[in-house]
Amino acid sequence: MSGRRSALLLMVRDEEKMKSHRCGIEVDRQTMEKFFEGFGFQYHSVLDKTAQEMKQAVINFRNSINSSSGNISCVFVVTSSHGHRDVIIGADKKTLSVKDIIEPFGDELCPKMKGKPKVFIIDACRGSNHDPGVHFDSAADEKLSKEALATQEYRSTRVPPCINDMLVAYAAMTDYVGMMNSTSGSHMINNISQVFSSPDAAEEHVYNLFVKANAKMVATPVDVTVDKGKPTQRTERRKIIMTMESTLRKTLYLRSPN
Repeated sequence: MSGRRSALLLMVRDEEKMKSHRCGIEVDRQTMEKFFEGFGFQYHSVLDKTAQEMKQAVINFRNSINSSSGNISCVFVVTSSHGHRDVIIGADKKTLSVKDIIEPFGDELCPKMKGKPKVFIIDACRGSNHDPGVHFDSAADEKLSKEALATQEYRSTRVPPCINDMLVAYAAMTDYVGMMNSTSGSHMINNISQVFSSPDAAEEHVYNLFVKANAKMVATPVDVTVDKGKPTQRTERRKIIMTMESTLRKTLYLRSPN
């Protein structure tokens, strides 16, 4: 894949956790910057901005691509923040729609990237539901909860942000939480980094690498403390599933320039 590789990082870190050096999103920043440096990306990090400032940063990044005189082969946009259904949350606690991150790179608004791959990693919670996994011997006859029915209805009517030649990876299913560790970062970015740095990764299509990262996430449940400090405090196991949406029309391989 010839041409320059460009990337944008949008990350909103927790101020108190930064003071105690236990901020998982800061770990994500370090992980992704190392990732982009390793694969020869030119990247720009936008940290701790309001929702409107992040929206403007996306537009500025898109404009810089359109005005570039050189060839750009692919674009990555990565977010790491709190979030909810189809939005991420800025430093001002206001929301930025995922559509406002993806749609500026459509063919009409970003002609420079027409026919070229655009990869979006949306690392944020998409709701408050948890997935403990399924016991196959007992789940078949269970009725859907009200929350599950609402999620099912939403998915059936949802029109996701969609542009040509995109791959979007979300940290969780719709209405479910993602997982963040204060020392190792998010479950999603940690696994993506591991898979992409494996010895045979250069020979695999990027979409397949995301599938492998998802498989690692599912195979490695996370233990979380529930009701911390209360008499009901307990440890529960959570399963995290990445969600991917793709309109890629060409295979995409990332090889280190070194």
